[in-house]
Amino acid sequence: MLLLSILIGFLDGLGLTMFLPLLQMADGGAAASGEGLGNLSFIVDGFNAMGIDLNIKVALLMLFIFFSLKGIIVFIASVYKVKINQFFVSTLRINLTKLFARYSFRAFVTSDIGRIQNSFTAEIARISSAYSNYSECIQQIVMVLVYLGFVFMVDWKFALLVCLGGLVSNFFFRNLFKKTKLQSTELTKNNSNFHGLIIQYITNFKYLKATGFLNTYAKKLIGGIKQIESNNTQIGILNAQITALREPFMIGIVCLVILLQVTYLDGNLGSIMISLLFFYRALTALMAFQSKYNNFLAASGALDNIADFEDELNKNAETTGSITIDYFKHSVKLINTDFGYDEADGVLKKVDLTVNKNQTIAFVGESGSGKTTLVNLISGLLKPNNGDVLIDGISQKDLNMNAYQSRKGYISQDPVMFNDTIFNNVTFWAEPTPENKLKFSEAINKAAIAEFISSLKKKEDTLLGNNGINLSGGQKQRISIARELYKDIDILILDEATSALDSETEREIQENIDELKGKYTILIIAHRLATIKNADTIYLMDKGKIVGQGSFSELSLTSERFRRMVELQEI
Repeated sequence: MLLLSILIGFLDGLGLTMFLPLLQMADGGAAASGEGLGNLSFIVDGFNAMGIDLNIKVALLMLFIFFSLKGIIVFIASVYKVKINQFFVSTLRINLTKLFARYSFRAFVTSDIGRIQNSFTAEIARISSAYSNYSECIQQIVMVLVYLGFVFMVDWKFALLVCLGGLVSNFFFRNLFKKTKLQSTELTKNNSNFHGLIIQYITNFKYLKATGFLNTYAKKLIGGIKQIESNNTQIGILNAQITALREPFMIGIVCLVILLQVTYLDGNLGSIMISLLFFYRALTALMAFQSKYNNFLAASGALDNIADFEDELNKNAETTGSITIDYFKHSVKLINTDFGYDEADGVLKKVDLTVNKNQTIAFVGESGSGKTTLVNLISGLLKPNNGDVLIDGISQKDLNMNAYQSRKGYISQDPVMFNDTIFNNVTFWAEPTPENKLKFSEAINKAAIAEFISSLKKKEDTLLGNNGINLSGGQKQRISIARELYKDIDILILDEATSALDSETEREIQENIDELKGKYTILIIAHRLATIKNADTIYLMDKGKIVGQGSFSELSLTSERFRRMVELQEI
């Protein structure tokens, strides 16, 4: 880009040089001379040396040729800039996407979701603008230097005085640039807050609508919008000040310099005129630089934010071991395991546990007892603060967790539904090959959802809508189960998977799960004890510790706490 900018400025300068010979000939001369061109007289001398008289026709032809060549180079430079800009933005997005894929779940649960969304969307757009304006700044500075080089070759005293005036103007505009950068940083902060509010506005729409809080929350959103409006307005006003002031400021300097040249330095009016041509080009480039630089500063807050976001993603990137397992063979063991998001909070304390292959294990206890955290440790979402988790005798630290996690299915209380077809939801966008269609059919049959899908007009090509809005709770859960079974898993995790369903649907889903018993290692987190009556082992948890274990009937006899839970639920 630098080389192309230099070439554009050079060709433009050569074209402008042709104006002085034209002025000389328009004043009555038959041919041009190098008088008034200063060190640029070599151009006219070069034509004379080749035996070419620089007359009006030749000067006009050369003028056309130089500017035509300049146009070609401008086109090449513009296309190249577009490609570089898109490559830069694409590379940045891909890099952030890959880094986010390695982002630890532990860091994610305490992160600012609004900032994450803002960084992936609005901030990337501002980064693109920042890059575009930054590259334009460099180009315009190159153009300024090229044109000033021509001015110095014509009349160095005139050029020096104008440059000194330009430096004075730079001090004047510096304060405006500083204010723009401050507003940009504030805009980034307010954009992140706004995105966080929008996510909650959409996610909690039903609750806000049902409880009459929608307008109250809307006022909070409007406050965020007003803050962003204020930042953008201030940036716009600062940009308007720079735009309005720079040309009168610089023209005033030029007028003063011409007055000094003619009055005190015996300047040649011809050389001043050709210098003015070059200087006007330099001035135009300088004004474009100041405008682009201010636009760059207006988006520079996004640069700082993305740099910080990248640092955060790198800092919290999960490391993975080198040992890969093709499938789960024997057991998962927790040895003297402690965990807390804060080292002092003690979510889990000195837990020892063994889960054998194809067992059905259930975890029960009050909210906050550590059930979900324990299962998250087994699944590899979290890593212990102390102790170790062994999968088939291999420490999590040494295991390739991606390969291990690909052998697991996960079904939560709120099923994950994508706004796409049933087939894509179950197969996770697999190609509809005969083999994949057969796997799809087997999975929906195991999940007892095949009859429902067959009853639909578009069958597996039916769109589910946002978050599966077109489905009942039971249908969503069955599709979730089908998705996990399609994956060819070894371990199936059910985190309160039936707690939001009615009793009849829950019973049907439970029957589906019971049919999978002995075929998969099943981990169940449950509040409703009826869903775990057939579990091989039930672990009762309290305040981060396992306080009881056994089958349903064994725990009913040996644990007073569990017996009370059974009585309360009238099982």
